[in-house]
Amino acid sequence: MTVIGNDDLNLMLVESVASVDDINARFYGRFPYPWTPVKFDYLEDAGFETVMLNQNLGDWEHRTVRRAAKIWVAGCGTNQAVFTALRFPAATVVGSDVSQQSLQLCRHAAQALNLANLELREESLNNVSYKDQFDYVICTGVIHHNADPQATLAKLASALKPEGIMELMVYNHYHWVIPVALQRAVRIMCRSSESLNLELELSTVKNILNDLPKHSVMVRTQGKLLRKSEEALADALMQPVLYNYTVESLEQMADSCGLELLVPCLNQFDKASGNLSWHMRFEEPALRDLYASLPDTQRWQVTNLLSLQEGPQLWFYLQRKNSGRARKSEQQICEEFLDVVFARNRTTQCSYIRTEDGRYQRLSNPIPYPIAPPNKEVERIFQAVDGETSMRRIFEQLEIETSFEIVNDVRLKLTTSAFPYLRAVPHAAKKDNAAVEERSGERESMQESNYRKFKRIKPRTFTV
Repeated sequence: MTVIGNDDLNLMLVESVASVDDINARFYGRFPYPWTPVKFDYLEDAGFETVMLNQNLGDWEHRTVRRAAKIWVAGCGTNQAVFTALRFPAATVVGSDVSQQSLQLCRHAAQALNLANLELREESLNNVSYKDQFDYVICTGVIHHNADPQATLAKLASALKPEGIMELMVYNHYHWVIPVALQRAVRIMCRSSESLNLELELSTVKNILNDLPKHSVMVRTQGKLLRKSEEALADALMQPVLYNYTVESLEQMADSCGLELLVPCLNQFDKASGNLSWHMRFEEPALRDLYASLPDTQRWQVTNLLSLQEGPQLWFYLQRKNSGRARKSEQQICEEFLDVVFARNRTTQCSYIRTEDGRYQRLSNPIPYPIAPPNKEVERIFQAVDGETSMRRIFEQLEIETSFEIVNDVRLKLTTSAFPYLRAVPHAAKKDNAAVEERSGERESMQESNYRKFKRIKPRTFTV
């Protein structure tokens, strides 16, 4: 295999698919990532996360991903498979990774939590032979560390059932310009192309960040990593192999693997930074109209190009192009959202806390979930939800504009996994509600008719 690198990538160590698998196994053996959590949470409503996942996709009937799904966490690291098994207790979860040490940590946590729905496998994503097996494939922050990410993604696409859903995250090119520059400088100084020396690279990274002027862009943007764990610093600044993408190059790679982008996946990183939407708001009417007229992926490309390092993560849901399911645009999803009846989500969150001996102890007092209240800007919409009134009617009652920007913002902040405050009422219930509204309308119409008749009655005089 011949790989021609460029200045935007970190490919100095790429010789073959197998050699990169070996490098990754060694790297994550030394720096298991992410670290083992202090706390694991789960919800008493076993179907809660499946409902919210479907709503992320704009499926208000909650049918796209079934409750008893078969899930593959491809490149699970130390804990992602455990979190997934807790989130989807009715599902069967498989976690794969090349790092034996990461899997040992993952297995220890799974055993401590008595997880019966999780199986862990030490395997390379490049060598698996899964075919049409999984309803839901999760692969976040993984394929861009492989020798040939396109070939790795093709393996994931093949493992996905035709009607399945994939959650994929790859590095945003504009987020990684500075970290890759530091990585390449360290690799040159440590002569890593000749022999990878992780301990030398670790000390060199620390020395550079401590030695450069405090006002330099490198220290201002990456210096905070010195205060974090070695695992976090290594994952950010010492990755042996690293590709990064734009929306355009990601879409091209997905298309070559028989996949299509569906919608962005609102994730914990974008939630923390406030990058909740891929839709930019322009004040100039002509500019706004030009932007709004673009298809989703082209609009996301423009956002990607104009936002640079301030833009969202490249974290998307995808499906196979032969799924037999028509892709919905964000505009369609928002139009459907307005006609949905929602109810407030209510469940409880339970937690396991890690003890000093490395075990996990279940806390005795569950807490109401969702924990935090909705954002202030959508609070009054949340308060108006009653399980009977459509969202469109609520917007009308509150005199809120139903532009795409506003509706999409409300949808993200009230009905997604990141903000799980509302769930769509099942179709049958909506029919019942429609019938109730129709009967109520008939009563109002009859009352109005009787009132009009009453007004037509001419007064008559009579003597007492």
